[in-house]
Amino acid sequence: MKRFLYLILFMICGLAVDAQDVHFSQFYNMPLHTNPSLTGHIPGTYRIKAIYRNQWNSITGGGVYSTPGLSFDMNFKLGKKGNSLGAGLTIINDQTGGGDFTNLYVLASAAYHMKLDKKEKNWLSFGLQGGFINKRIDVFNFIFSDQFDSGGNPTQATMENFANENTSGGDLRLGVTFSSYPSKRLNYKIGAAYMHLIPFNEQFLSGTTQDENLPGRLAAFAQAEIITKNPKFSIMPELLFMSQAAVTQTNLTLNFGYQVIPDFGLILGAGYRVQDAPIVNLGMKFKGVEFMASYDINVSQLSQATNLNGGFEVSLGYVGTIKKSVKPILPAIRYY
Repeated sequence: MKRFLYLILFMICGLAVDAQDVHFSQFYNMPLHTNPSLTGHIPGTYRIKAIYRNQWNSITGGGVYSTPGLSFDMNFKLGKKGNSLGAGLTIINDQTGGGDFTNLYVLASAAYHMKLDKKEKNWLSFGLQGGFINKRIDVFNFIFSDQFDSGGNPTQATMENFANENTSGGDLRLGVTFSSYPSKRLNYKIGAAYMHLIPFNEQFLSGTTQDENLPGRLAAFAQAEIITKNPKFSIMPELLFMSQAAVTQTNLTLNFGYQVIPDFGLILGAGYRVQDAPIVNLGMKFKGVEFMASYDINVSQLSQATNLNGGFEVSLGYVGTIKKSVKPILPAIRYY
C-alpha cells in the first residue's frame, strides 16, 4: 500500500514539477533564497545559514522530499557615505523519493545597500543572483503506469522514452528591498524578487513538441519586529507570497520572542501555508547563534486522501564580526 501511495504521490507532484520551486516554511531563515537583495543585510560582517527539510516521512521511512540548504554572505562598507555591498553564495539540493529526482541550485549573489537618510533609518537594497541549476532523474528507481500488469504488479518494462537523465543550465534572479528602522521598538522590511530570468530547459522525455522551460517565479515578502512595552517581549510577523506559472503560495508567520537572560532568548510561534498546512515554530538565540525547528501539519486534500504526515524543518544560523569592536553595518531584525 505504501508503494502504491508513493507512486500516486509522485504522479501528482510530477504534474507540478515544472511549476513550483523549492520552498521552505522558514523562508525568513534562508534570506538569500527568498530575495537576493538581502545578501549582506546583516548586523555584522558575515552570516552563515543552514537549513534542512524532510517531508512526508511516513511513506518511505526516509522522506519523499529531503532538502538541505546552505548559504554564506558578507557585508563590505563602501567609503564614508555609509552605503555597503553584500556578497554571498547559496547551495540547495532538493531530493525527491530518496534522491531519485534531484534539483541542485548553486547561486552567487551580490547586493548594494543604499541609505536614504543621514540618520540611517531607511535603506534601499538592490540584489543580483546568478549561477546554475542541475536536474537529474534516476529512471531505474521509478515505476511508471505502463509497467503494471493486469494484477497490479510492476513486472513489465516501461515504454517511456527519455531524451536525457541529466540537464543543467544557467539561472538569473533580481530583487529589491526597502528596510526601515524608525525607532528602537520597530523595524520592518518589504521586498520583491523575480527568479529564472534565463530560460532553462528541464525537459527529460523525448518526442515533445516544444521545450519545457522552467517558468519564472515572483516572490514578495514583508517582515517586521515590534518590541512591546516590556522590552523582553517582541513580536515578529512574516509574510511571503509566490507566484509561478499557474501556482500561487502564501505563507503567514507570527513568532514571539522572549529574552530570558542577557544574550539568550526563546522563540515561539506559528504559521500557515494557505490551503496546505499550519506550522509550529520553536527556537532559541544565544548571542549570534540562532536555532529553530518547525513542523508542518498537512491538512491539504492530498493528506486527507493518503493519511500523509507533514514536514519537519530545522535551521541553524550564525552572525559574526571580524573584529569585536565592529559596529553593525546594517541594523537587523532581532528576536530579543
